[in-house]
Amino acid sequence: MKSPLYSIGTWDVDEHSYRPHPGMRCINITRKQLVKVMRRLQKCGYTCHRYGNTRSDDRDSDTAVMIERTDGKKRKSILKDWKR
Repeated sequence: MKSPLYSIGTWDVDEHSYRPHPGMRCINITRKQLVKVMRRLQKCGYTCHRYGNTRSDDRDSDTAVMIERTDGKKRKSILKDWKR
């Protein structure tokens, strides 16, 4: 069984969509690579925090960072989906 692959992007104000962060490998990466990218983004000022289903109104995920499981999906398709 293959390990899951993830993609992570940051919100681009000019493009009005999520984009791979410049200078970082962000598309179809392993969980270990994902953690490394999140740490690098935190050093750039992103919180990257994630909360599951929570009933507290004051807790929310970092909306400037998109993380999704993509499992080898083509880069072009991922970027198209991020332009929602």
